[in-house]
Amino acid sequence: MPIRIISGKFRGRKLKAPAGLDIRPTLDRVKESIFNVLGERIIDAEVLDLFSGTGSLGLESLSRGCSLVYFIDNNIQSINLIRYNTDKIATGQKDTGEFRIVKKDVRQYLRFCNDKKWDIIFIDPPYRISGDVMRDIFDCIAAKGAADCNTIIIYEFFFKRRIETEIEKLKVVKRSFFGDKEVAYLKKD
Repeated sequence: MPIRIISGKFRGRKLKAPAGLDIRPTLDRVKESIFNVLGERIIDAEVLDLFSGTGSLGLESLSRGCSLVYFIDNNIQSINLIRYNTDKIATGQKDTGEFRIVKKDVRQYLRFCNDKKWDIIFIDPPYRISGDVMRDIFDCIAAKGAADCNTIIIYEFFFKRRIETEIEKLKVVKRSFFGDKEVAYLKKD
């Protein structure tokens, strides 16, 4: 499945896609919808891309003018894809925001990195991730200070998943549906 940068300074550039089905990149139409909702908010934003996969959401953010992206993933195949795609697209480009690639479990990262407030947080976990793990992730985001009342959290998940118990400390401000995927836009109360 080909993936690409949709808009901004890297528009049309192709990203390396994963082999197999272990990593599920965000489809172009879903990504386009997400960034239409974000609009100008992405400019100069600091973005946290959790379960980064190919790096597609973070790279789209850089292309559209964000100032910083942290790509967080624990899967070595994902880390290699992110490195390849950032090297191919963003490294050495003029006026590109900064980025960091961190190979770490998302929960572990959130538990120990509580000194940064993010403007935008993308969360696109594997479909089979447990509700308990996701609840822990959202609790860390809410309690450890990664988000404040201005942070928008974009959560992509399988549409049959019931997320109400996972996101108890957050409120849903918008929902979008794309085939078997749902995207929820969340904020802290």
